[in-house]
Amino acid sequence: MRRGRIASYLAMLVLALAACTGGSPGGSSQSPSPGPSGTPGTPAPALHNSPESVVKYWLEPAPAAAGVLERGKWLFRQKGCFLCHGPEGQGGVPNRNYIKDTIPRLALAEQMKLFEPEDVRAILEQMKRGMHLDTLADSPPVPQFNVVLAQYHSIQDVIRKGNPAGKKDPKGPAPPLNMPSWGRELSDADIDALIAYLLSAVPGEEPRGMPGTSGG
Repeated sequence: MRRGRIASYLAMLVLALAACTGGSPGGSSQSPSPGPSGTPGTPAPALHNSPESVVKYWLEPAPAAAGVLERGKWLFRQKGCFLCHGPEGQGGVPNRNYIKDTIPRLALAEQMKLFEPEDVRAILEQMKRGMHLDTLADSPPVPQFNVVLAQYHSIQDVIRKGNPAGKKDPKGPAPPLNMPSWGRELSDADIDALIAYLLSAVPGEEPRGMPGTSGG
């Protein structure tokens, strides 16, 4: 039942993406987003969201003896997160009648108020050791850890409960891409792995999106 639910959801995502981009499910799309150099307006890499690519990632086995970052990367692909959020959470996927037009980048460091690279590394080091951030309140690894922890909980809640995409035109149709709830599919450890992977994958020096506003 669980695998069937995921397969159906991924198939619907492929069709929704085709509707957003005006293409076919087997095609690719490009959208203006910061490129590798951070230049605004640089087209994002083509996203090959064909049924074949979705099935490939869905059937990909979990990496053996994977660390938290490797598991997070696998989950991001296996659960189809890349379809809405783009490769490695880089965003730029069109979403019709969405308030921001395209899905923003899933750069979580700024959302968690981790503005310094060494703070990101400190949090990642704890997560790679399998530490639960909630247990570190008495020995905080970064400044203003209470703020970091509150934002971390907020991101966890959005992944668990989902979040609808805001409408640009209130009278228009609902955006086809919305953040679904993953509370029944992902364990707390899985959610931590996804957060750790995105902290490591998306650079922190550019404007960042957040799961609560991405709608994908």
